[in-house]
Amino acid sequence: MTTGRTSGAPSRTVKPVRPHDRTPDPGELDDRGRLAEEVTDSLTRIRTTAENWRTGMAGLLALVTTTLVFKGKDSITAYGMPVRVALGALTGLALIAGVMALLRFLRAAHGVPEVVSTDSVIAEGGVDVRDVRLARVALADMNTARRLALGSAVLLAAALLLSWYGPTPSTTSMVKVVVRGEPQPVCGVLKAQDGTTTVVQVKGEPAERRLPTSALVSTVLVESC
Repeated sequence: MTTGRTSGAPSRTVKPVRPHDRTPDPGELDDRGRLAEEVTDSLTRIRTTAENWRTGMAGLLALVTTTLVFKGKDSITAYGMPVRVALGALTGLALIAGVMALLRFLRAAHGVPEVVSTDSVIAEGGVDVRDVRLARVALADMNTARRLALGSAVLLAAALLLSWYGPTPSTTSMVKVVVRGEPQPVCGVLKAQDGTTTVVQVKGEPAERRLPTSALVSTVLVESC
């Protein structure tokens, strides 16, 4: 409604407003109840999901660690030094990322141990407000843990592919043979040897050298010529 104009005073329009302390209707009460349940359940759902991820990550780490303990040394000695270093670095980084992911999943699933008092909960805004904060922190921890777990899996996959396709040292026997009457040792791939003849393939020569075994002064295995 509009009040009358008095002694030059400006006119004012008065609009009715709903009272702030009105009694909520049943629909609003139901919405508030469901919202409170959603707030409470969100923390529980996040912690349950993090617990499931933690269990899976712990199983993966146990499997990888057991494999490395029992087969790692024998397997890695089949490669040259550069491949050994690469495999060790990839596997080590994968384990570090996996352990960090596991710790983050643990924190997301169970939270950080702390002393909680009634006054601290009230000062924070109540139980629901505190649950929302804890759910937000747990979700951030779980997202970080997922990224670490993915990084660990990628590093492990790279190490596995390198172990499959990485170059291995040649298993061909290289020998350096000192022959009586020869001014220089003969170095090459040992093709055959018996009591009569020793056959050596020297790199760069088209034909094999056939040396009398009785003329050999010494035969030494070498990695390269």
